[in-house]
Amino acid sequence: MEKRLRSTFRTSPVDFLLSAAKQGFKSESKPHLRTLIHSLKASPEIVGSLPTALCNSISQAIQKLKNLNDPNYDGPDLASGENSPKTPPPKRVRRSGRNREKEDVDSSAKESKDRTEDVRQSVLETLQFFAYILLQCISHPRGIFNASDLLPAARELHNNLVLFEMDTGLSCETASVCEVWWKRDLTGKESLITQSLPFMLSRALTFKKKIDVHRVYAMREALLLFDFEDDSIADLKLLMMRCLISPLFLKTENGRKFIAFMFGLSRQLVKEALAMIRSQVPFGRKSALEAFGEISFRAWKTAEGEARIDIEDGFLQLMIDSAIHASSPAFSASIRRILWGFISQRTTDGVERVLFRLAEPVIFRSLQ
Repeated sequence: MEKRLRSTFRTSPVDFLLSAAKQGFKSESKPHLRTLIHSLKASPEIVGSLPTALCNSISQAIQKLKNLNDPNYDGPDLASGENSPKTPPPKRVRRSGRNREKEDVDSSAKESKDRTEDVRQSVLETLQFFAYILLQCISHPRGIFNASDLLPAARELHNNLVLFEMDTGLSCETASVCEVWWKRDLTGKESLITQSLPFMLSRALTFKKKIDVHRVYAMREALLLFDFEDDSIADLKLLMMRCLISPLFLKTENGRKFIAFMFGLSRQLVKEALAMIRSQVPFGRKSALEAFGEISFRAWKTAEGEARIDIEDGFLQLMIDSAIHASSPAFSASIRRILWGFISQRTTDGVERVLFRLAEPVIFRSLQ
């Protein structure tokens, strides 16, 4: 396989993409493709033409996919791209009138649906192949490809990530492209975040795998690109709030660090996160409450201005007051588990002073 693809590469990158796509994209073909792309040398023919060919191929495949998803589209046969006549249905045993017509309509509709689904799967597989080729280009060990030349192809994939949600393999391949682009600090990385980061966050919450939490944490700085006062990112904020009560995020160190980082993004986000923590106190597990304490301390340590005031005079003050006046010993113990996140760090500069300032008046009033 590798020899055949290498020979088509010598002819033209366009022929390579067409030839490789026709052979199908399987997991076992990945090592061969990676070896082929990474062995390329910086020749003007390849470096100059492959990015353009890749972008055009991705654009055409995405348009095919959109056409397939449009129930009103009545265009050419998307499997071949030509106006080929439909294959006539096989002959059937004659039946009387209305029943025969109904059976013919149902059979024709099923055949059309099956044919469309086969073409859709083929297009999705081709797009996954293109995404993998793009990933190997930006990961080339000698960096022979210019990121600005590959960026249009990456944007095509990123901007249609929602369209790919039906196919896990393609979605993950596209997210990997955006992730590597960000980590390598390549040109235009900011334009590959709005769709990919929410996808990665949703995947971490859905599949509950530690590796996905680590990936999200590594991308945390990208959250600074979002305007958290804008209502259009309500879905992203909802995902972030879910992280706060996710056992996986609370259990892993990078998960707790990610949640603490969230506190520095927006004052409104701080208020919502602290309210969420307070709501978990009555029925939170010991490990979760201790995690909330650590998260609150991390957030306080890096917070500035009004955000720090919200944590101290809003959240901590209420926690201290509630611990002293709790309705039951169990409820008081739950609150103390959160406060322990600060008490255990009292040797840290400023912590003991804050605790004393907040606790002294409450204790004094209680004694009276």
